[in-house]
Amino acid sequence: MPDDDVVAVRTDAVMLSVWCPRPFASVNGYDAWEQHVNDRLQEAIANGELVPVNIGSDGAWGVRVAVAPDGLTERERTYAVVTSEPYLLVVSGGEACLSGIEAVGDPASAALRIPLADGRYTVRSTILAWNEEPGALAADGRPTASALSDFVVQIAPELGDEKYRTKEVTFDAPT
Repeated sequence: MPDDDVVAVRTDAVMLSVWCPRPFASVNGYDAWEQHVNDRLQEAIANGELVPVNIGSDGAWGVRVAVAPDGLTERERTYAVVTSEPYLLVVSGGEACLSGIEAVGDPASAALRIPLADGRYTVRSTILAWNEEPGALAADGRPTASALSDFVVQIAPELGDEKYRTKEVTFDAPT
């Protein structure tokens, strides 16, 4: 994806997610979502079916997905606050989706569908202090058109020696 492709992703369930549609193909309503997503969230994360982008807050967030060889831009590195430990994403079916956790299982409701070859990937999320960049805020306090995203999700092929994070909370609290 080009560096300036930022999508707005909304959640009312405190978590965004990058997920592979195939493991969630049987989700066809709330009860199925509870059974296949919510009740087995820890297992889905550990198996690489779903990567949480979880800061514990509802809202709409600007997210840029960078698929290797793309990564953080120089601007993004300047305003990066924290980058998560790597999570595993296992892709089958040629795509992954980005959505609020409540849309897992419904690719048509995803904010972004990401074409990826089948395989194992490492996913890291970075929080950006986008509002600290001069010119990022308009006079009315809203982000300008050139403002950075809230998050960058970086997806890269697995190298084979990674140790993966499996926690539902993406970022450890500062110590």
